[in-house]
Amino acid sequence: MFFYRTIFVQFFLTVFLVGAFFRAQAQQTNMVTLTGTVTDEKTGKPLPFANVFINNSTIGTNADGDGNYRLPNLPIGNLEIGVSFLGYETLRQTLRFEQQGSKKVMFKMKEGMELQGVTVYAKKNKRRERNLKIVTRELLGTNSFAKYCRIINPEVLRIYDEDNGHLGAQSTKPIIIENNALGYRIIQDLDDFDFYQGKVYYGGSTRFELLKPKDEAERKRWRSNQETAYAGSMKHLLASMVSDSLIEEGFKVYQVIPDSLRIFNTVRSVNGQNLLSNHLHNRIEAIRGMRLIRPGELETERLLVSGTALEIFYMKKRERSPYSDMPHPFTQISLPNGYAVITPQGWVVMPMGIEIAGDLGKDRFSSLLPADWKRKE
Repeated sequence: MFFYRTIFVQFFLTVFLVGAFFRAQAQQTNMVTLTGTVTDEKTGKPLPFANVFINNSTIGTNADGDGNYRLPNLPIGNLEIGVSFLGYETLRQTLRFEQQGSKKVMFKMKEGMELQGVTVYAKKNKRRERNLKIVTRELLGTNSFAKYCRIINPEVLRIYDEDNGHLGAQSTKPIIIENNALGYRIIQDLDDFDFYQGKVYYGGSTRFELLKPKDEAERKRWRSNQETAYAGSMKHLLASMVSDSLIEEGFKVYQVIPDSLRIFNTVRSVNGQNLLSNHLHNRIEAIRGMRLIRPGELETERLLVSGTALEIFYMKKRERSPYSDMPHPFTQISLPNGYAVITPQGWVVMPMGIEIAGDLGKDRFSSLLPADWKRKE
């Protein structure tokens, strides 16, 4: 089971704050160009060649020798910017642009600090090796793509046990994950990782880089695997809700009916009087995507709205589920605040505490696509 929290970037599975950086049929006239300078917070000196990127995407650039950067062609809406520089704490800042044009944002970075108050084990310590396997499994996942993924620099992980049974981890430098199933190198700043009783929470900034295929066959294999990863994913589900094409895309979505609206329709007789039984009828109802989606403040945004839990089945795969007559991947989604903000292409802009349990809660870096990945029409 995996929960997205408002402070996290999306994963996932586990849950994450992500910028909205695409829109259907985007027009160049509605784009934003982001410019500015990256400097040391204390000295004010520029940080040359710092990385400036849109969180959880392949979109990014390097500052020049004077710390100046330029990111063009960004759509209006919410953008979470990540800024990284060796020896400094990675900076994340969520910006909201409601008008087109050029925007100037200055980023001031703090020097990195050593982690305090944790027990760190030596690289070859057996206890560390055992815990590292758990952390790796929970970050990469256990699906068919996971065996093609690896953490290149596990030595940057600081792993620690807590007295209450929690397993925690943080990275002293960005973790580098090579995903040779989907064709990405993932640079992950792991700010927080907590594993306890089968549940995992993790968060941080995520940057994707495209790997270079060795030949055309590998390029085609990566693209095919990307499309497989998309099928039945959270992004696929949300995009299908927006386009009101859930059934066509292979999803069946049910909404839990509030107690106040459930129908008592079973009657029993006691002492000659007919009484309603305690059995509730119609606990859930099938629902179309159009009933869950509302317009957002901007053209790039949609609201996913539901006051009760959603139960989702992906009908194009077979898998055990809590329902014997529905042997398909099953997911339950709850919106504690009653809504979340998404893009028309199905990426979560503002999670608002989305909770995801079941099949979609198993998504990890081995099957994670960058937010700017586009489906072939």
